[in-house]
Amino acid sequence: MAFLLSRRGLTLATIAVVLTVACVLLGLWQMDRYELRQDRNSAVTTALDAPSVPLSDVLPAGGPLPDGAEWRTVVVEGRYDPSAQVTLRLRPVDGQAGLQVLTPLVQPDGTAVLVDRGFLPTQQAGQQVDVPEPASGTVEVTGRLRLSETGRGSGIDVDSQPPSIRFVDLESLGGELGLDLAPVWVERLTQTPPDPGEIAPIPAPTLSAGPSLIYSIQWFLFGVIAVVGFVVLARRDSRSGTADTDEVPDPAAPTSA
Repeated sequence: MAFLLSRRGLTLATIAVVLTVACVLLGLWQMDRYELRQDRNSAVTTALDAPSVPLSDVLPAGGPLPDGAEWRTVVVEGRYDPSAQVTLRLRPVDGQAGLQVLTPLVQPDGTAVLVDRGFLPTQQAGQQVDVPEPASGTVEVTGRLRLSETGRGSGIDVDSQPPSIRFVDLESLGGELGLDLAPVWVERLTQTPPDPGEIAPIPAPTLSAGPSLIYSIQWFLFGVIAVVGFVVLARRDSRSGTADTDEVPDPAAPTSA
């Protein structure tokens, strides 16, 4: 008890409390991130496992997208417009650099859906590639539904060959391409009839819980270490009498000659 009432004891106790509280809060924060990632993975898995439906069933006219629409497998029919084709850069697949080929598919009502026809590997970033032509005539595409993206540098880089984009910002692209683009795009899985040239389809997203759970456990352990460290120091100083050195001497006490 004397140690806890000493200046050193109070200082160490304050440090231990601050460290413990901070570690617990950081651990809870990482745990929240882990649970959010788990919820997202569950939603993605549910969407991927759902049966395919026509795009019109998922994309209500003039209405907002329903929850869980992204990653649903949809079927859309139309004719490709290769004149408005762009490539999506800086999206490696399994660590391989390359470009994703995005071609508008114009539906019978005139609305275009941007279709990611697949991945073309390159040896280095910025390398020019020959993009295979899409199938002519009416095609039926089955693919995963994706949502519009935003980010710094949205827009078409017309200086690259072929023209490329960094983010699939559909609102911006619609204006630049002069098309009435749907507010979603599609990662192609299959197509009837197929393209004359082969393009590797984009694989399904890799679902991982990430390191948040491990980080959370680590922060909780750091909090325990802070408490144990304080107890160890308190017991050591109490036994050695260190706490007495912090006490103010009594001026009335006799002094030796």
